[in-house]
Amino acid sequence: MVEVRTYEGGAEDASRFINRVWGEYYASQGPLTDFQPRMLDWVLFGNPLATPEYRLGAYVHGKLAGVFFAEPIRLRLGGQDVDGTYGSWLSVDPAFRGHRVGHKLVEELGARQRERGAAMTLACVGLGSVGERFWKRVRGTRAFGSLGLWLHVFDPAAVARWAASFPERAFFSLASRLPRRRPVDLDTHGIRPYRPEDLPACMALVEQSMEHVSLGYGYTAERLAHQLQYRDVPRTLVLERHGAVRGLVNSYLFQMNARDTLTISLVDLLALDASVPREERKRFLRVAMRDMATRGAHCAAMVRSPCVPAGLMLGSGWVPWSGGMRIVCALASPEVAWPASPRVFTHLR
Repeated sequence: MVEVRTYEGGAEDASRFINRVWGEYYASQGPLTDFQPRMLDWVLFGNPLATPEYRLGAYVHGKLAGVFFAEPIRLRLGGQDVDGTYGSWLSVDPAFRGHRVGHKLVEELGARQRERGAAMTLACVGLGSVGERFWKRVRGTRAFGSLGLWLHVFDPAAVARWAASFPERAFFSLASRLPRRRPVDLDTHGIRPYRPEDLPACMALVEQSMEHVSLGYGYTAERLAHQLQYRDVPRTLVLERHGAVRGLVNSYLFQMNARDTLTISLVDLLALDASVPREERKRFLRVAMRDMATRGAHCAAMVRSPCVPAGLMLGSGWVPWSGGMRIVCALASPEVAWPASPRVFTHLR
């Protein structure tokens, strides 16, 4: 018999279980994210707002058979912010296929959300994956178009060694042989690491950047504070002009495994005040990119969204790239009023 209850382990136990299960399901389909304990600790286990009731474990005769974790978030829905969750890491041990473990985990999360008034769960799934096929069978799930990325490569040779497909290996191998620009000294005036006293200005910047978002991840000041600074996991730089913070870049490093291991700097937030001139925006982003490379990133990626102008990204050397993901909305309450043409902002977890 499957018993679903609040997950009993910590970040390290969760990391081992999820990585093993995802390896068994997805290793033959492409690159695998390494869900390291430090990342799970930042997003879930060390996050004071991610309370345990949304971290679920399924147990069969006392043995862990599956997990489903969700983070409570403020959810941007149309012109308002409501309570919701961001769900990910749904993992079922293949040894327990046929026990409906995944469905029982989802049903329990839905019940707990209804008790707490959460409107729905957001999730990202791989196109054509086991996860996407699963969510299609969950009643009421709505899927949206694929999520594109912005990509900037610092080390083409490393990406070529890592790439799973021959076309990508050939492309990045060729790119690694092209003459590279000599590094130039960048003016770092006014650019510095985030400090807690910057939070009100950063909150205003994030709210301004999300003005055109009608579906997706939202922020409170408390959640933003944790996003911008937690131990050594996220890295946040701010741009200070005339004594005030006018821009921020928030990113973190994670690894993906294919033929080799690739270190990626994933940019979760990029926000700039409308008063910042174009060349100043590019300077700030380029300084942040150099910082990512210095910290060991082979490339940087960011979800394309209405929050960031395409001209800034293209002008700073980023290129559009397929994300291979789509966003789904699940476990929606009957009262949800869907935006007519959703403009989506989300993180990848």
